Amino acid sequence: MGSTEDMALIRLQRLSFVIYEHPDLAVFRRFAVDFGFEEVSSTAEEIHFAGYGRDAFVYNARTSPSGASKRFVGAGFIAESEADFRAASAHTGAQQVDSSKRPGGGQAVRIQDPNGFVVEVCWGQTEQQLPSRGVSAVTNGGPVLNGALEKARKGHFTRLRDGPAAVHKLGHFGYITDKYESTCDWYRKTFNFVPTDILWALGNKQVDVATFFRLDQGKDYVDHHCLLVTRAETIPAETTVHHSSFEVEDLDTQMMGHQWLRNAGYELVWGIGRHVHGSQVFDYWYDSSHFIIEHYADGDVVNEEYETLKAEAGNMAVWGPPVPVIWGGKQPTA
Repeated sequence: MGSTEDMALIRLQRLSFVIYEHPDLAVFRRFAVDFGFEEVSSTAEEIHFAGYGRDAFVYNARTSPSGASKRFVGAGFIAESEADFRAASAHTGAQQVDSSKRPGGGQAVRIQDPNGFVVEVCWGQTEQQLPSRGVSAVTNGGPVLNGALEKARKGHFTRLRDGPAAVHKLGHFGYITDKYESTCDWYRKTFNFVPTDILWALGNKQVDVATFFRLDQGKDYVDHHCLLVTRAETIPAETTVHHSSFEVEDLDTQMMGHQWLRNAGYELVWGIGRHVHGSQVFDYWYDSSHFIIEHYADGDVVNEEYETLKAEAGNMAVWGPPVPVIWGGKQPTA
């Protein structure tokens, strides 16, 4: 897959998991269950959580080293082929990872990006069997909507299951970096990342501030983005994780998950609303370590026929609550 021009790239098939370190793993475990993850393996040092998708796990939670604070470690991807995995293994600075005790097993190598974050490239994992349909909070298997003129749901009632929103998969993650240009350049020249949307600074077309990357899979449709890279604008500038985002089946499931997290006393960041870039319905929360984590539903998918969109930054939502101050929103007035 892909043209002869990019044969030197390490081609990745999909995003699979993220890795975080938490100061209190037991507290995070409670949050993870309330968020909709399923625990699939654990030791005193780490827990692996899965969704109901094909990846053996989607979140690797580790205990922070003694005396250390929380940390985003990096993310794991599935190689497109064994040849791509071998190419990753031969990449400068690549280190073998012992994945024998992980859910799914297989092989993995670790590469560092320009910011010191880990990119793991994996191959040969045993995948989970997919259910016949997505897991919805709607008890009859999924939402069937009655429109104003067309009534598809006749004689059947919509009833919802109380509880967490079941996570399907890891959809994307993003971080803020003071090495914006070199980071974007590295991902594009090392792997098959291509920009779906690129945003320029408010009032200044000469300065790009955010790139939504997808993995090029030719004519096959893929998620609008699996990696978001944004320019650090703080003084002094710093590099830090922005958020990680996990897919749920539908809006009803998302709303029930929102209600569950709210009733459990967790802190809402922003939501529920609908994004412009990617179109997904979003719901952002702080986890127990104050990392930002998102449920999303109904996101865009694109393929090689989509031309990169360039637009001005600042248009973050079609509808939803006001943008939070941490992401450039206005301070609420009393």
